[in-house]
Amino acid sequence: MQRSKHVILCVVLVFTVGLIATAAESQTVPYKAPPGMSIIATIAENMASLENILKGNIPPTIPQNQVFPDPTGMTASYQPGGATNTSDNAFFSSIITKNQRTCFTCHQPLDGWGINPPQILAEFLTTGGQSPLFHPIDAADRPDSPGATAPPWDPRFVAARSQLFTRGNFRIGLNAPNPLGPPGESYITFGGNTNPQWVLTVAYDPFGSEMDPVYGLPANMLSVYRRVIPAANKAFVLQYNVNPSPENFDIMWDAREPNLESQFIDATLFHGQTTIVPDPTLVTQGVLFQSGLFAGQSYDMKAGDLTGSDGSGALGGPVNLYNWRESTAPPCTFDPVFGLQCSSLKVKQIVGGISVNVGSQLYGAFATPHGSASQQAQRESIERGELLFSSNIFTINLVAGLNDLKGDVNGAELGTCTTCHSNVNVLNSAAVSPKRVGIMDNSTGVTVMPFTPDFPRFAIYCPTGTIPFFSNPVTSPHCPGGSPTCDEFDTTDPGLGLITGLCQDLGKMKVPILRGVASRAPYFHGGNAMTLDDVLNFYNKRFNLNLTAQQKQDLINYLNSL
Repeated sequence: MQRSKHVILCVVLVFTVGLIATAAESQTVPYKAPPGMSIIATIAENMASLENILKGNIPPTIPQNQVFPDPTGMTASYQPGGATNTSDNAFFSSIITKNQRTCFTCHQPLDGWGINPPQILAEFLTTGGQSPLFHPIDAADRPDSPGATAPPWDPRFVAARSQLFTRGNFRIGLNAPNPLGPPGESYITFGGNTNPQWVLTVAYDPFGSEMDPVYGLPANMLSVYRRVIPAANKAFVLQYNVNPSPENFDIMWDAREPNLESQFIDATLFHGQTTIVPDPTLVTQGVLFQSGLFAGQSYDMKAGDLTGSDGSGALGGPVNLYNWRESTAPPCTFDPVFGLQCSSLKVKQIVGGISVNVGSQLYGAFATPHGSASQQAQRESIERGELLFSSNIFTINLVAGLNDLKGDVNGAELGTCTTCHSNVNVLNSAAVSPKRVGIMDNSTGVTVMPFTPDFPRFAIYCPTGTIPFFSNPVTSPHCPGGSPTCDEFDTTDPGLGLITGLCQDLGKMKVPILRGVASRAPYFHGGNAMTLDDVLNFYNKRFNLNLTAQQKQDLINYLNSL
């Protein structure tokens, strides 16, 4: 495999339509609430909050450089604009919420600007459960369960937050119009579809939340349980500065937000339990903080330094990530199917006679001996993993959001991990479309990640043949349009399909950025895989990768170095 000396990546750093991510040039446009947001915010505002909450412990400044230990080494964050005074930035302000929360409550630098179960437990122990993190609106499995507002010393308090403490998941309330719910204004998806293609029912409800009359399916709502998406590296989330559709991009797991401005506001409304939209100046502060925040692994316990500061030539860490991004930003065009297209967005190479994406070019220098013998062994493993990620060719089959959009013959094509993780050196997707790979659903024809009893399950009925690469014919009174038969899709999270109301989008989720992945276990949208080993075991079966034990370890070492 040959490595290009110069890699150019298109990064469109426009965080709202008309918002340029520099303080000198920033300008906002009026917030246009998604059709379903007012319903969600009103329900959230009226839900109970904890009493006797301690004010969040926010540092006076966020230094330009920060380094924290994680399970495999050190994770670092970097602000090219210098340190941030937290008292002057809405990202750290509780004034815009009603429950004393801030964005910082759930976006912690030591967890790669997300939050993980160990930190959640530490927060519980250090505050005696009196942190605003634990408000029942989203921290509890069911907001009105007896344990949700119990005293923190009551065992029911932690038990009522099982998803939070075990998987780091928060409950997300979303619109789910269905025959059981009342007609009228609430019969609408988050994205504004008043006539969804599917009919949604609850097949399994472990917490009693899905059938709750206030925020469950009888009220045209449902609950899904998802991991926090890191606030760092937003410079690499694909957005656009042109006017064509689609409306939504991959900021959230289900791509429901059109830009960071909208995401900041809607998160404030739901998680902060308010119906008051923040002032545009405050929104801009929060957006610009995220746009100037870079994070990644800087040190490996076995390999040592990953940034090249020891003379190895490695290019890991957030400072290198920022410097590389600044040198690579050509103009892009927008394609309604494949998203942002730049001549050098996906740097190509020929491997095994087919064209594949490069992936990353961070650790080629590790092939040259440098440092101690033990360090070199780990460095060579990381370098091998980097090569495997973009050169191990396998058949990618039956992936909705990829094979169907590309018109692949028989729903399959040859590719590598970088077919989906295609943004060079960042490793999110270079195309907008979220994808369905079979995480806790009943996708047919492939190995899926099985259901677990700690998640709800939804049975969703669609007209026959409307779900790509899926066939599960049933006879049911829930079949859309009065048809006696249809396809039943079962899942713990409908993903993008819940937002659009389209059967073709069911189960689709964003392809996340992989930089800093070592600091944010567990993985996938619902914390469905506890370790990277679990992630690779799933993909090894899903796509018949036939990885050897050494190849798996090399890939894990590489991913942990990002």
